[in-house]
Amino acid sequence: MGSKKQTRSCIALWLSLAPALVLAQPAPDDAERAEGEAQYTLFCAECHEGAMLEAPQRAAFELYTPRRIVDALEFGSMATSGMALTRAQKRNIAYYLTGDRYDEARIETVGFNCEATRAASSPLTRAVAWNGWGGTAGNTRHQANETILNKSNVNQLQLKWAFAFPGATRTRSQPVVTPEVTFIGSQDGTVYALDNANGCPWWTFTADAEVRGAIFVDTTDAGVPETLLFGDFSGQAYAIDAHTGALKWKTDVHAHPQSTITGSVIAHQDTVIVPVSSLEVLLAARVGYSCCTFRGALVALDIRTGEERWRTYTTDEPRPTILSTAGIQQYGPSGAPIWSSPTIDAQRNLVYAGTGENYSSPANAYSDAVLAMDLGTGQIVWSAQLTRDDAWNGACSRGTPNCPEENGPDYDIGASPILTRDENGRELILVGQKSGMVYALDPANDGTLVWERRGGSGGTMGGVHYGMSSNGEKLFVGISDLPTNNPYNVGEGHPGVHALQLSSGEILWRNDLPNKCEPGPFLCWQGISAAVSSTADVVFAGGLDGILRAFDAEDGSILWETNTRQSFGTRNGIAATGGSIEADGPVIMNGQVFVTSGYEKWAEAPGNVLLVYSLNGE
Repeated sequence: MGSKKQTRSCIALWLSLAPALVLAQPAPDDAERAEGEAQYTLFCAECHEGAMLEAPQRAAFELYTPRRIVDALEFGSMATSGMALTRAQKRNIAYYLTGDRYDEARIETVGFNCEATRAASSPLTRAVAWNGWGGTAGNTRHQANETILNKSNVNQLQLKWAFAFPGATRTRSQPVVTPEVTFIGSQDGTVYALDNANGCPWWTFTADAEVRGAIFVDTTDAGVPETLLFGDFSGQAYAIDAHTGALKWKTDVHAHPQSTITGSVIAHQDTVIVPVSSLEVLLAARVGYSCCTFRGALVALDIRTGEERWRTYTTDEPRPTILSTAGIQQYGPSGAPIWSSPTIDAQRNLVYAGTGENYSSPANAYSDAVLAMDLGTGQIVWSAQLTRDDAWNGACSRGTPNCPEENGPDYDIGASPILTRDENGRELILVGQKSGMVYALDPANDGTLVWERRGGSGGTMGGVHYGMSSNGEKLFVGISDLPTNNPYNVGEGHPGVHALQLSSGEILWRNDLPNKCEPGPFLCWQGISAAVSSTADVVFAGGLDGILRAFDAEDGSILWETNTRQSFGTRNGIAATGGSIEADGPVIMNGQVFVTSGYEKWAEAPGNVLLVYSLNGE
């Protein structure tokens, strides 16, 4: 159950990270450290020192607490490895990696030594300026109401304030903003309401696990925040009071033990729509894992009670198929997760969701597809599959037995579909895919293809990852195209930002970004994995190299840039460091740009900050 804590005059805010934790202790016997090193070498080093691309690199563990490592080995993402270890061995690994001992008898507290400009009991009065993942129901990621920031003054942006998340090495929850407050989740599950004047907390709420998506705010008729809706990494959906952080309800949305919520929830009228994905795609790399039984889903909940209204799966129920070459029973079909926020089409009473690949054979018709579901019943009205016969899991990149016969190409649709109108007034659904392809579908004709265009070479870590943006004249596409894409890439890579004509898909301009990386322990690459955002004449995008840039929407030229991959000193009493910008796109409001920085997976640079830029830092 989540716990809520409030500041009064915000002299200090204390967070309890119960259950028990992790503080530095007098040095233990050298034998315990040596035991930790030996077990790390045996069970962990192969993946965390280069063999498994998605695993955090060894250098990132210096920023972890012992609790995070022990929890991962006991019931988190490394629990299957941890099954072979005793409790003492897990704690010794944590000591070896962090230099601190796990203490089960004590609780860690963190003090935020900053003062908010309002009392926690003061009611919110200002309307939401950027809500949910895409800012609008159409997920356009376009701030049409921005009148202060433009291409003539964007080069005057300076850091206004920064907030450092305690104990974090990645920031994956995109902020949601009003003129008064920023709502944002964090890696340890804490949800914050931050004073927009200086970034100090008004209140916090503690979820059961990491909050990765953007929060969706249910508002009054005047647009004032009323209820915050979000999901966590353990597959729980929440509603909390926007004014106090008090829990209203919590619902477990999927029975599979590896299910999770990585995409942002969205709401329409009295219904919350929750996308469900899973970690089984990685666990399938284990030789002894019986692959695979998760099936993606979209789940609708009552906004007042959290009770389920409907659920729609993206595959039939998995059944036993064959034995793997290791003699382990296989199941299928499976997978087709929904990684990103759904998109509402109120006019047609539909919700659109993009799906990922199947995890096991046989591949089905709803993977790598856009699904249109009835908002009232969840019935699939139409589907548009963009890549057929895509079944893939982590075993394929490691050569272990659970790789399905299709063996890829792992072309997820990880970016939310955009519902908008082109320059001629025609409605389109715009879809970006890891394949590097961009598509326009016709919502008035059951998703029929209008045009398609290759934006980049694509691949497992290529193409479009987290999101595109449209200003009603152009579609702005961020392309990652990491050089590790083989064997699923096609043609020349275009890491950078590019503009397409909405009506035809014609490429209007490209900006293949330069490599400004310096040697270091973490991956650095100029590609754009994080979502792109726009105003009428400016496009904002953050790179895997940590550089946040503003581009001229007319010709793609760079108007302003700043490197977030650096130390920001001590903020709110905590050391603040930026890193790679991997997932969350910039949020724009009243002359300000909000962006998170830091992501320790995929060998990228860790970090723990929310950064807010404004004109001249004011």
